[in-house]
Amino acid sequence: MASFVIETIPVPPVEPKPDYLEEESVALLNDEQLSRIAQSARLQELLKNEGLRRMVRMIDSSENPEYLLDKARKEDQRFMEFSDEILAIVGRAPGQTGSEQVLEAMGMGKQA
Repeated sequence: MASFVIETIPVPPVEPKPDYLEEESVALLNDEQLSRIAQSARLQELLKNEGLRRMVRMIDSSENPEYLLDKARKEDQRFMEFSDEILAIVGRAPGQTGSEQVLEAMGMGKQA
């Protein structure tokens, strides 16, 4: 699967943020999950790739991260592997609920 250049992708307008994303006190991942992510040798290895790091930063800073997340998971094997690894670490099945699950695991979405 070929990589895509995320900087050139037009991003559709995003709807207003749900209230759960506005609350500062909402912890989407617990300390143990965050620690396991930080200590993952596999994630550290994957993040040596500058393109993957750039993609994660772009998604995180986007006005519509869910759109870019879906696109990255469909079109970039490295990102798919990265997001699947995060899901495995936090105990969620990759692909079960798609982008909402990945956003949650990355700390950018609603906790189930």
